[in-house]
Amino acid sequence: MALREVSVPVRPGMIIYRGNPGVEIERALSIDGGDGANVSRLAMGVHTGTHIDGSLHFYDDGEGVDALPLDAMLGRCEVVEIADPGDAIGPAALEAAAIPAGAERVLLKTPNSRLWELGEFTHDFVRLDGAGAAWVRERGIRLIGIDYLSIGDHDAHLDLLGNGIVALEGLDLRGIDPGRYELVCLPIRLVGTDGAPARVLLRDLEEGG
Repeated sequence: MALREVSVPVRPGMIIYRGNPGVEIERALSIDGGDGANVSRLAMGVHTGTHIDGSLHFYDDGEGVDALPLDAMLGRCEVVEIADPGDAIGPAALEAAAIPAGAERVLLKTPNSRLWELGEFTHDFVRLDGAGAAWVRERGIRLIGIDYLSIGDHDAHLDLLGNGIVALEGLDLRGIDPGRYELVCLPIRLVGTDGAPARVLLRDLEEGG
C-alpha cells in the first residue's frame, strides 16, 4: 500500500498566507567554522505550509494544538472533489461532493490545487463559509482539510475551532484522486500554540478496505 505525500515542502521563499512570518533557515554552527557539527536555526510562523489550527487561533481563551486528539488525525479519510464551489464552499457544494455518511475525516480537493503553481500567495481561493462549517459539524466530521492556506472564512473558523473540529490547511492534493485513504497527520508537538506545522501522508487502501 503506497504512501503519498500531501504536505508542502518547507523552505525559504515558499508561499505563505499574506502577513504571516516567512521561513528563515540559517546555519548557526558549522563544521567549516570549526564546530563539531552542522546545526541550523529555523524561524517561521506556526501556520506555515501544511498545518493544523488550534482553537487558540481564533479564541483568546482557546486551547493549543497540543490539546487536539491524535485519533482525529489518524485513520480512514475521504478525499472528495469540489469542482465548482462558486464563491465559497457551502452546504450545496458539500452535498454535491457525495461525502459518505459517517465519514470522520474529509479532505477537500478544490480548484485551489492549481494555486500552488503560482509564485506567490493569492487571496483568490475558495474556502468554507459559515454555513458550510455548520454542515461539517452537524454531520459529525472530526477533521476537515483543504488544499490551500485557509479552511474557511472567519465564521467558519469560529464554528470549527469552537467545536473541537480539526482544521487541516495547506494540503497539496494535485496528485490525489478522490476516494478513501488512510490519513497519517502528525503536527509538531508545540505546547500552547495557535497552530502547528504537520507532515501529512495518505496511504492507499487495498480494494474493499
